[in-house]
Amino acid sequence: MGRETKNYRHEHYSPEVIRKYEDPEYAKAAEAYEREARMRRAAASGNADAEVFSSGESYGSTGYGNQRGYNAGASGNSGYDQYGSLGSRSELTPAERRAARHDRRRNQSYGSRSRASRSRQRAAEAASLTDLEAANAYYGGTGGGSGSGGGKRSKFGKNGKKKKRHWIRNILLIVLALIVALMAFLLSVTSHLDRVDTGKDFAISGHAARTLAGYRNILILGSDARADEGLDGSRSDAIIILSINRMNSDIRLISVMRDSYLKFNLYDGELGLDKLTHAHAFGGGLNTVQALNRSLDLNIKEFVIFDWKAVADTVDTVGGIEVDVKKKEIGDLNKWGPESAENVGTKWHKVKKPGKQTLDGAQAVTYCRIRKNSGGDTGRGNRYKTVMAAVMKKAASNPLKMSELSSKVMPQVRTNMSQAQLAMLIARAPMMDSEKGLSWPKKYYGGLVDGVWYAVPTTLESNVKWLHKKAFGQEDYELSDTCSEINDEIINGTGYY
Repeated sequence: MGRETKNYRHEHYSPEVIRKYEDPEYAKAAEAYEREARMRRAAASGNADAEVFSSGESYGSTGYGNQRGYNAGASGNSGYDQYGSLGSRSELTPAERRAARHDRRRNQSYGSRSRASRSRQRAAEAASLTDLEAANAYYGGTGGGSGSGGGKRSKFGKNGKKKKRHWIRNILLIVLALIVALMAFLLSVTSHLDRVDTGKDFAISGHAARTLAGYRNILILGSDARADEGLDGSRSDAIIILSINRMNSDIRLISVMRDSYLKFNLYDGELGLDKLTHAHAFGGGLNTVQALNRSLDLNIKEFVIFDWKAVADTVDTVGGIEVDVKKKEIGDLNKWGPESAENVGTKWHKVKKPGKQTLDGAQAVTYCRIRKNSGGDTGRGNRYKTVMAAVMKKAASNPLKMSELSSKVMPQVRTNMSQAQLAMLIARAPMMDSEKGLSWPKKYYGGLVDGVWYAVPTTLESNVKWLHKKAFGQEDYELSDTCSEINDEIINGTGYY
């Protein structure tokens, strides 16, 4: 060590000295020195009791007991313990007693002065720091020790953690500003919507409201209205439920067959069974929402309705969408394509080959509507989901086109959603995955009932249970009373189960 133990009593107090004498290596050396000193005194005086008064108890756990123990031993004062208490006074000479009293006063002074250092040490430990210099740097050193800045008060991490916190804060502010700007932009885009107020009666059972509280289900309807027709009184060609898991933001598209035999308000306003596609013609979006909530035990409150011209205009505005066209679909595309192009007010471009390719507006509309030789209603439902997901993703990925979409397409879109709700939906569009889609009903009878073709679920109960298991993870789902009554009514009215 750089300085011998015997010189300690002559050193000036400083945090650096305190740190040095708290070093374990120094403590070992000091203990060895005092053992030798006690042995020398005992040999000189022949008094074995001196060992008792200079015992190792002078090394207390107070943090500075090693100092006090040394002071007693180094001054020849074997009669004082670590707190300066007098031992056997008769064994000490007058000179030794005076030296002991001097040492005790000095140790008491050191103890009072060391409280500030101990508070710094506790602060350093609380901050998970291992040396006293870090605490001095935080509170301001008093003795100019290493790393204390010569006693100048300074903030710990001024050039480190503090700057890092500022950097993180600035990044968060930038992100927040971008989010606010994006939302303001999307709100302006959705300002041209055809918005309707439908009230709050969505025919949601208490059972569905409880069991589906973790899901937000939105109905998307594609009307079969022609270019010169309005949405009112039109049937729904596409019926898709956009289901969002509130916990993990997982998104699923559920297509429902337009000819599904379900219960809703008919043309005369009375509840009855009919093709689901007629629900919009008889009562608009709200009637279709109520039909799905009653018959499938859902909790839909929001809907978006568009015609196929809106789809064609959107696709053309964003520059087309990429679709993998199957060989068996080319025949139907080119057969019905010219009619679709006429309905949306554009020209038809023939599809010449299968495979991944970019479809324009008229081609995209025809692709999702065909069904005769392209997989029937099940294939049609899957193409609905593919086109819808591709359109929404492409629109969301082309922000520069949003202004044009706002003025050209949004007036053709009817909804009961607020601007903020629809803006958030558009912002989440890139997360949609058509591969996670479902088609309902899973099992059905497709045929004539009283001379009209229907898709009769066989049974409604089993199909509803299947839907809730696949889409919402509900094992052993139990139908609501309303849904059970409709199930019995379908079986009794058609004879199919």
